[in-house]
Amino acid sequence: MNSKPVTRIKKINMYKISIIGYGNLGFHLVNHLSETGHKITQVFTRDKTKTRISKNKIDFIDDLELLRTDADVYFLPVKDDALKEVAKQLSLKGKIVAHCSASVEMKVLKNCTENFGVFYPLQSFSREVEVDFKNIPILIEGVNKETSSVLNDIAASLSNEVIEVNQEQRLAVHVAAVFANNFSNYLFSVAEEILKKENISYKILLPLIEETVRKVKEHAPSKSQTGPAKREDDKTIQKHLKFLSNKKELKNLYTIITDQIKSKK
Repeated sequence: MNSKPVTRIKKINMYKISIIGYGNLGFHLVNHLSETGHKITQVFTRDKTKTRISKNKIDFIDDLELLRTDADVYFLPVKDDALKEVAKQLSLKGKIVAHCSASVEMKVLKNCTENFGVFYPLQSFSREVEVDFKNIPILIEGVNKETSSVLNDIAASLSNEVIEVNQEQRLAVHVAAVFANNFSNYLFSVAEEILKKENISYKILLPLIEETVRKVKEHAPSKSQTGPAKREDDKTIQKHLKFLSNKKELKNLYTIITDQIKSKK
């Protein structure tokens, strides 16, 4: 991927920002942007239990008709399938509006404003788990230089790694992230299920998982592959398949991944 690191400026401007969407990412953006020095003017959430004036004077609203136009930047950390509908309700001419999706084109926002873009932190977020934004890559894209510059300012105030990418590159990153994060976590859950039936805690695998992560920090994953498929240890593979004989879906999954590893010579 021929992405280009964004050039940082020494003094980072602070902005008035409104957040439209208060899910997991919206929650962390509100907290971290505030801590960094930006002013959060409003937060939109459909959950009426969250509509309140916070201790740091953030105005929570549950109706987009109440959205003011005094912010500099409007972030939309909403679900992909809701972006188009939310964008239809916004008229923010002259303002910078950016969604936070990896897979949706920025032009979904073109009727909101002439200054639209994407602000995508490459991380999975949960409210219960604190994150260090300094270590989270943020991918940005702007329709023009002004938008890109402002998004760069904000991203650089949060993260040590800000990268400007186009839509195709951002989609590639998201696909790769699904394989690296979502699929790997599913495989962890498969391992947990297998061990649970034998009354063994999945935590027995944690040192192995930690060592795998340590290796890929130092060497390309393609150079770190181990296991029976890599060794072409067919006797062991057949024992595993026999063990999974009553679990058709897992047996098929094991076979597919084994064949993929064998093909990478």
